[in-house]
Amino acid sequence: MSADPAALPPGLAPEDAARANFYGLLARLFYAPPDRALLAALAGADEIAGQEGGSGLALAWRELKEGAATLDEDAARGEFDALYIGTGKAEVSPYAGAYVKRARADQQLVALRQYLAQQGLARQPGVNEPEDHVAALCDVMRHLIAEQHAALDSQSKFFATFVWPSAAAFCDATEKAERAAFYRLAARFARSFLEVEHALLELG
Repeated sequence: MSADPAALPPGLAPEDAARANFYGLLARLFYAPPDRALLAALAGADEIAGQEGGSGLALAWRELKEGAATLDEDAARGEFDALYIGTGKAEVSPYAGAYVKRARADQQLVALRQYLAQQGLARQPGVNEPEDHVAALCDVMRHLIAEQHAALDSQSKFFATFVWPSAAAFCDATEKAERAAFYRLAARFARSFLEVEHALLELG
């Protein structure tokens, strides 16, 4: 996964390359705290092209860039750990199953594992987190777009089944968290981006 959100995966239309990069960025941000290189890449990234300056997505992206420009990696690590790791219990769960009813969460996790097996995708050695980690779901979307070049219908089915049902609640939980600062901006951008994705994939 590139640390540069402006990098374009080869062989994709610019719109799909941008979508894949944003999914990759969200996967990176919600899996581990940003390091100095990622913060610098974010701060120096271009504005979102083709969006009016006052649009929700463009504004959320600008705020995220500005937040990255004033953050150092030690502060980022402390905030990430407080939010998503914590001592005993994290302030915010990064798992999609935490935001749906228990029975549905169990069913979704089984279905997700079956889907990943069918796609030939598996957890990396040494990774013990359940497959419904928000970062993992975003990375699957990136994979479908940038590596599989999956049809929009296939992307839509995965998004509607595994990403969208928990997206708003996860972003809300992060935005409302007491220790959130930079990650409040990250969650605001994630929500704006996923709302655009929902509209795109519904139309698809």
